[in-house]
Amino acid sequence: MIDPEVRARLDHHILAAQAVLFNTIKGGIFEVAEDWALGFSGLRGPHFNMFLPLTPAGLNDDSLADAAAYFFERRVYYSVTLIHDRFPHGPDFLDRRGYQPLPPEPAMYLCGPPTDVWSVPGVSVQRVRTVPALSAFCTVLHRVFDFPLEDMVRKIPVNHLKNEFIQHYLAFVDDQPVGAGTLVCAEDASSIWNLCTLDGYRNRGVAKTLLSHMLGDAAEQRCGLTMLYSTAQAYHLFSRFGFEIFTQRQAFLPPGIVYTDE
Repeated sequence: MIDPEVRARLDHHILAAQAVLFNTIKGGIFEVAEDWALGFSGLRGPHFNMFLPLTPAGLNDDSLADAAAYFFERRVYYSVTLIHDRFPHGPDFLDRRGYQPLPPEPAMYLCGPPTDVWSVPGVSVQRVRTVPALSAFCTVLHRVFDFPLEDMVRKIPVNHLKNEFIQHYLAFVDDQPVGAGTLVCAEDASSIWNLCTLDGYRNRGVAKTLLSHMLGDAAEQRCGLTMLYSTAQAYHLFSRFGFEIFTQRQAFLPPGIVYTDE
């Protein structure tokens, strides 16, 4: 079981990291209240806007109605995100109200240096420091996650290049960008986002090399406590580095939003 002090640091960090990511988007907002948090990006897709209950008082019919009204007024879709161990009955509560569950994501953490370090010959990693490199970064995310490229460019603006908390990385094979990842360091902890590899380059050590590099940079910045949200497919990769599951998060789409997993 995770140490309560470590868990508190992770909970604090994730709100700080979300604030950094949302507030750097033009028109973006991340608001934290006593019982809930809310992120608005201005993008229409439900993956880009979120309502996050923080306490049992934040998950009720009134709070859900308020969130729906907020996003409806701004003409964007959104999701309700639950942390499983904080809301063990939350999925049933939302199911009874017609919310559509998306696949749960294991939340994993690493306290200290990784148990394995990888540097695969032929794979190089560079931090994104220029506008052309940032464009290549957005293109990799677009190709992997199939989000509209214009949404990626808005979600990951040029101001990230000068942001002290956000670091983007590209992995290269034969001088071609084939992998990407984001490191957010805030409140003495770090989180990994957007870690991905193009289809034709998977199982070639790209993600391992990229993650090793990012964790090394986090340690240099004294952000050795690291967390990420995994998928079922990526769990074994992260566990090889020493990451352990401490909870799961799950997004739910409000009634009326059609979700297709393609």
